[in-house]
Amino acid sequence: MYELTEWGVSNEPADVFAKRNRFEAQPKYPQDLKSGREVHFCKGLPYLPITGFENADWEKMHWEAEQLEKHYVPHRKHESHDGWSSLCIHGLSSVHTEAHHTYGYKDRKDAPYRWTDVADWCPTIRDFFENQFDYDDYDRIRIMKLSPGGYIIPHKDSVTEDEDHIGPTNLALNNPDDCNFYMEDIGILPFEQGRIMKLNLFNVHCVYNHSNKNRYHMIVHGRTGRSWDSKIFDSYNYWKNIYQ
Repeated sequence: MYELTEWGVSNEPADVFAKRNRFEAQPKYPQDLKSGREVHFCKGLPYLPITGFENADWEKMHWEAEQLEKHYVPHRKHESHDGWSSLCIHGLSSVHTEAHHTYGYKDRKDAPYRWTDVADWCPTIRDFFENQFDYDDYDRIRIMKLSPGGYIIPHKDSVTEDEDHIGPTNLALNNPDDCNFYMEDIGILPFEQGRIMKLNLFNVHCVYNHSNKNRYHMIVHGRTGRSWDSKIFDSYNYWKNIYQ
């Protein structure tokens, strides 16, 4: 029987978890949500694809992520992930990729988040977040690289019941064939290049890259307002109408 540590890390091997959850996720969209805020805090929504960014230059942003090869640092190296690395284009620095409390800041307001040195090397990505993505403000904007054959071990990012709702935003700069995001009892999430998802990471999940290409996704943490509430609600209604 596999178990989770108090920090949400499973002792189940990634390949076993992936095999057990290797089926196509079936969309679940509750029918009676009335606002973006209700969607955000809905416990019955494991993931939500966000619409409205289909015309972004995803190929150029993917290319920029590839050019930053020497700047990636091992991610969560104290855990047994394989081939997982990251950098911040917005954060405390390009190499300080964990949450602010890891570095001694008690509150996000005390952390000196800013555009890092590598942001100048990816102008298309930076422009996208400054002029299209419209969070109220950003904490961390990270590019996450998963090497061929690499995996992210099964874990959950949220461990308390009050965090059982969609949280950080994940953007796929690319998503190679046979590189899958697996979620416990949900299956393989429908990522593809340019797909943006809000994910409920209270669910145990892992990623396994069985391809021969690097996988580049971005994870965004920050403060959202009415504009993003509207995006979430519009996206919910779009997908609900398709799958009802």
